[in-house]
Amino acid sequence: MQRVPRLVALLGLAGLTALGCGGNAFAGEQTLTFFSKPISVEGYGVVQKTELVESPKVDGYVVGMSADVVDSGGSVQGDEEIMLHHIVVAKIGTPDLTCTGLLAERFYAEGEERTKMALPEGYGYPNRASDGWGMLYMLMNHRSNRLTGRVRYTVRYVTDRPLKPVKPVWLDVRNCGSSEFDVPGTGKKGSTFTKTWDYTIPQGGALIAGGGHLHGGGIRLELRNAACQATPFTSLPSWGEPEPKPILHEAGPRKMSSFTSAAGIPVSAGDRLQLAAVYDNSRPHVRAMGIMLLYLAPDPGAGCRPTPSLALELGQPSLPPPFTMPLPRPPRGPLYRNLGGTWVGDYRYGHERLSIRPRTTFTWRFVGEKTHDVTLASGPVGFSSPALRRGTFRYRFTRPGMYRLYCSLHPTRMTQIITARRH
Repeated sequence: MQRVPRLVALLGLAGLTALGCGGNAFAGEQTLTFFSKPISVEGYGVVQKTELVESPKVDGYVVGMSADVVDSGGSVQGDEEIMLHHIVVAKIGTPDLTCTGLLAERFYAEGEERTKMALPEGYGYPNRASDGWGMLYMLMNHRSNRLTGRVRYTVRYVTDRPLKPVKPVWLDVRNCGSSEFDVPGTGKKGSTFTKTWDYTIPQGGALIAGGGHLHGGGIRLELRNAACQATPFTSLPSWGEPEPKPILHEAGPRKMSSFTSAAGIPVSAGDRLQLAAVYDNSRPHVRAMGIMLLYLAPDPGAGCRPTPSLALELGQPSLPPPFTMPLPRPPRGPLYRNLGGTWVGDYRYGHERLSIRPRTTFTWRFVGEKTHDVTLASGPVGFSSPALRRGTFRYRFTRPGMYRLYCSLHPTRMTQIITARRH
């Protein structure tokens, strides 16, 4: 979900563009609707971008948010058309709490699980009339023809009374930079792979709301507090809805459990919080994530005390279903043997069918004008490359077998099979 370098790049736009909100001053709590610019997505394509977006141009508090993708007529585009893979909204120029040096405070996010922001009564995220917002989004088109849509985001906003301010706490097992990691999938049935990140919180208070984000293969996302020897919240995924066709990636949960609590989960300044993303390790899961967005109401005297009863949006938690990602199209061309690398140009791999020696360190050299990547669809071990336009990516094939690969940004255009021989 998170692409911190993209948000950093967006900061440069903030001084060049001023976006206004339609309408003037208003009173009380209102539900405001805003739209991104039109976004064109090629057939079976993926778009990842950042842009400045509209924000309420009056002092107040955000108490709730939700988002979807709509067409030119305002109708929601379902997952069979342009799918909202994820968005992140940040306040430009305000330092982020957990990613030191990022001058964009991430305060709202939504992925395939469609977790809405909903703060308990009496709390709000403060926003000034002069504050600018930026949005990072990733959209996927499940149709063969190019489609255009806009992200529609709805803001519940309070202006007629003071609320207790909250601070967003963005926990990510790959804090700053890319949020992605790969689960090798080399364990037995029932085995797990856990990725953790520790964060020492600089101020105390109560965590009054929060929710989690996992990808395909995710089992649970735990919030742990070492100082209090507690795991006060675990976000659980719900699965089971049909995957949009064609299958362009391993589907994420359809819901992640979230919580609200007016009393809140207590934390003290200096507490070491740990986020633990637990995944199935019986098969590979690439470009996995583990993110939890929490809202802190500062209170220096919180201390360790029993976690109060949490109002949970639970869904129907279950283990992830067995899944093998099919290649969106079969690789073409002759079989090449014993090569040590290939090139990656615009919308193609230089060699799509290869057989290599055992334990080969293979190199992909990126030479095109477009950004591409190398992503495992299925095979003995999970791995993926960064999205690159220039440069190289290397991977050592230590396990024999057939590796089915594709570009996650152009899944139906770019596929490859590499067979690592035993002898």
